[in-house]
Amino acid sequence: MRILVVGMGLIGGSICKSIKAATSHAVYGCDVQQAVLDDAIADGAIDGTGTITDGTYDMIVLCLHQRIAIQMVQEALPKIPAGTILVDTCGLKGRMVRDLTYRCRKAGVRYVGTHPMAGREKNGYYASIPNLFQNANLIVTPVDGTDEAALDTVKELADQMGFGKIVTATPMWHDNMIAYTSQLAHVVSSSYVKDFCMDDALSFSGGSFQDMTRVATMDESMWAALFLDNRDNLLYHLDLLIENLTDYRDALKQRDEERLQYLIAEGRQIQEENVRKRQEQNELQKGETA
Repeated sequence: MRILVVGMGLIGGSICKSIKAATSHAVYGCDVQQAVLDDAIADGAIDGTGTITDGTYDMIVLCLHQRIAIQMVQEALPKIPAGTILVDTCGLKGRMVRDLTYRCRKAGVRYVGTHPMAGREKNGYYASIPNLFQNANLIVTPVDGTDEAALDTVKELADQMGFGKIVTATPMWHDNMIAYTSQLAHVVSSSYVKDFCMDDALSFSGGSFQDMTRVATMDESMWAALFLDNRDNLLYHLDLLIENLTDYRDALKQRDEERLQYLIAEGRQIQEENVRKRQEQNELQKGETA
């Protein structure tokens, strides 16, 4: 296939490098920064450059913010040849998937919504690596109207790139889960570092501190937009978290050791049950592939 990757940041750059390392597909890059494209060619990450309206690609992968991706597709769709597979890697899906599926289907373009669950603390092309997706999950969000053959092609490419598991979800459920598993963690991390003890923390910290603070280095312009675009889901889970934190605070204020033990035990039991279920799933998957 001839594949165009639009947006050569961490995800886009890593997709290019992964495809080049693991397949024989021809990969082309598109980015607003010419220096990035020049370096990507020099790195061997891409075979050349192009644009979404070139009309010469079997697959186009959009690695852009949701707002930019939607606008770009709406403007470029009349110039994308029928039969082209159009993929996005946006962190939110919601109404976007149904809207683009409808628009693309009318134009004969085969759209597939995806979200690769991988990342690093650093962003941009120069942080991209060919093994970023090794054993990572790929979320796919098909809806009524999604082209099954195109979806199969995307899954096959993901398998070649080293993704460990492909998870199917509705666009709305995807956004709810992303609010809980990703966005809430970023809010907590950003809040956690705003303590006067932060300056001396390195001398007193271990793994738990590093885990809690790792994602506080997020890019503010990108994440603020993601938070607002998924506002309702994020508010729901943030309210739940605040409610749970309040339970701990109240128990501490009241010197209620029995209540604290209950809250801690409750959290431990939930986590232990979750770990047990994961182990069962892993064993089941190993048995299916044996």
